[in-house]
Amino acid sequence: MVAITLGDPGGIGPEVTLKALRRVRSPRTAYLLLGPAAIYEALSRRLKAPARFRELPYYQRDLLRPGGLYLLNPSPDSKKEPVRMGKVCLANARLAWASLKVGAHLAACGLVDALVTAPVNKEAMRLTEGGFVGHTEYLAGVSKSRRVAMMFDGGRLKVTLATIHVPLKEVSGRLRAADLAVKIALTDDFLRRFYRIRAPRIAVAALNPHGREFGTEEDRIIVPAIRRARRQGIAAAGPFPGDEVFHAAYHGRHDAVIAMYHDQGLAPLKTLAFDQAVNITLGLPFIRTSPDHGTAFDIAGRNQADESSMAAALEKARQFLLPSGK
Repeated sequence: MVAITLGDPGGIGPEVTLKALRRVRSPRTAYLLLGPAAIYEALSRRLKAPARFRELPYYQRDLLRPGGLYLLNPSPDSKKEPVRMGKVCLANARLAWASLKVGAHLAACGLVDALVTAPVNKEAMRLTEGGFVGHTEYLAGVSKSRRVAMMFDGGRLKVTLATIHVPLKEVSGRLRAADLAVKIALTDDFLRRFYRIRAPRIAVAALNPHGREFGTEEDRIIVPAIRRARRQGIAAAGPFPGDEVFHAAYHGRHDAVIAMYHDQGLAPLKTLAFDQAVNITLGLPFIRTSPDHGTAFDIAGRNQADESSMAAALEKARQFLLPSGK
């Protein structure tokens, strides 16, 4: 059972969702769209590919059958607020928020097995929820998960972020050996359980150029975190210079890399797998994946969005739920 949030309806989320479902919909999985039927119906007409879904008046798991496509509208009064394409606006944010809230609670309560989130615009979300930081933080809060991490799967390169959306000048001050050890442990656990890797090899990137040559964070923070992980039986190694470690991982010497900051990890990953990468939240009591892109307001409503990353997110969620991983 996979629930799919609406995302910002003024962006490309609903479009890539419908396109992706045409590609990867499985007869072994039930899919639940969370959003107003009118949005998906209008979009399917524009795409000239009717989305045949059954609208549910309320959620009841035994109403859903493998292979089926269903819809639950968390915003029954949504017709009063028309969607504005390609714009940051409160009406769009309300729809996105309602969908995310219902999806998060369904997943946290075990009523669905996985949650795939379409992209939202954080500026828009803060118009209705002023404290909104991102999907990862919100889902952690709803599920009362204290230890979470953001990992990106780009195929041959998998990257977990030690810090997420932090100004570069603040990264050093945000790094803690204990927190970094948690990210390493979460990555190791997820690779073992869902990628079926018996002894994951985890590389930890250095923060500074050439590793220890131009800073002290490696010896003060990163090395102690690696030692702590090793004491737990984790095959962690490093710190490796950032200009070398991703190349090594891509060529099979590491199963995943822990990057110290957002662009250190995502620049190489998106260079290699911009249209196929998947964002995965580690540490939640349910599977959560999402496409590795934003709302793309500049092309919203033009039928130009590439659905590959959303298709990969749907397929990863399904594979993670199957005992064989296939």
